[in-house]
Amino acid sequence: MPASSSSRLVGIDFAYAIAIIGCVVFAFSFTIGDKVQSALSHSRYFAVLDILPALFFFLNGLTVTLTMRDRKVSNRKLLTYMGKRGSVLFLLGLACCIIWPMNIFVATGLFYIAAPFIAQWNNILLRIIIFIVVVLGVVLLYMDAPTSTIYDIPKVREGEILGLSGFILFNGYFSILPWFAFFCAGLLHGRTDIRPKGFLPPSSLVGVGLMVLSFIVQHYAKRIDYEGLMQVRSDFFLLNYRLLYPSFCCFALGFCIITTNASIYFFRKFNFAKVLRFVQTVSAMKYSVLFFHMVIGMLTLAASNRPFFQKKFILALYVVSATVATFYLTMVWRKRVSDKGPMEWLIKRISGSTKN
Repeated sequence: MPASSSSRLVGIDFAYAIAIIGCVVFAFSFTIGDKVQSALSHSRYFAVLDILPALFFFLNGLTVTLTMRDRKVSNRKLLTYMGKRGSVLFLLGLACCIIWPMNIFVATGLFYIAAPFIAQWNNILLRIIIFIVVVLGVVLLYMDAPTSTIYDIPKVREGEILGLSGFILFNGYFSILPWFAFFCAGLLHGRTDIRPKGFLPPSSLVGVGLMVLSFIVQHYAKRIDYEGLMQVRSDFFLLNYRLLYPSFCCFALGFCIITTNASIYFFRKFNFAKVLRFVQTVSAMKYSVLFFHMVIGMLTLAASNRPFFQKKFILALYVVSATVATFYLTMVWRKRVSDKGPMEWLIKRISGSTKN
C-alpha cells in the first residue's frame, strides 16, 4: 500500500494528533510545574500519560516503513533523508536540553539517525532488538546504573561502565530506553496490513494481549524487589514504578497498536472539514508544534519563578493556556506564513527531498 501524501491514511493523522497533544500537555505539566525534581524521575513512570510519547515514537517508526513501501520513493534517497533529518532534530534537542531537558527531539533525532540501518532489518531481528531493549533496561536498573531526568555528564564515581551506560541510555527523560523499543515496534507494525478489517483485527487482539500481559509481568516483577513491592502498594496506577519497566513496555506497546488500528478504522471516512484540517496540520507540522511548545516553555522558565506553578490551580491554568497557545501559533503560521512549518522547512532545506 503506498504511503504517499495523496493516499495517506487520515487515521494516522488522528493518532499523531493524539500523541502530540499528549506530549505537549505532559511536558508543560511536569517541566513547568517543578515536577522534574520532585515527582518526574527515573524511579517513576506516569503510565497513563507516558503511553502518549510511546505512541509518538511508534508512529515515527510506522511512517518510516510506510514511506519505504511507496514505490514512488527511492529507498536510498529516503534513508539518506532520514539520517539528515535525525541530525537536525538531534542537534536542536542538544541545543535546548540545558533549559528544557525533557525535550523529545534528542531521542527522535537519534532514532531517525539509526533508521537507515535498522529499517532494512528483517522482522525476527527487529523483535530481538525490542526484547534486548527491555531486558537491558531491567538489567541496568537492578545494577543501579545512574539515571537522571536531565542531561548530566557521566559520574565516574558510579563506576566507568555503569556511569557511561547511564549517561548514554538513561540521561534525559526522552533518552534511548525504553523509547527505542516503541520506534522498532512501529517499524514492524508498518510491515503488516495496516488497514484493519473490523473493529478488532488480529493485531489489536495482540495489543489487548500485551496490555493484559503487562499486569501478569508486573506480578512477577514485584517479587524480584521487596522495596519496589512496598512502593507499588501505595500507587493508584500500579505500572508507574520504573522497577516495573517490562510491564510498562508491554502496556504501552499494546496501547500503541490498539490506538493506531482504531484511529485508522474509525476515521477512514471522517468528513468534518475544520477538525480534519486541524488534525492534518498538526500531523504535517508535528516537529514545529513541538518546537513552538519548547519555545513557550523555555520563555516561561526564563521569565518566571517555577515554585509559583506548584499551586495546582495555577499550574492547570498555565498548562491549558500554554497548550492552546502552542496550537494557535501552529495554525497562525500555516494560515499567514506558510503551509510548511519552520522545523519542516529547516529539515527540507538541509535534508533535501525523498523523491527520485
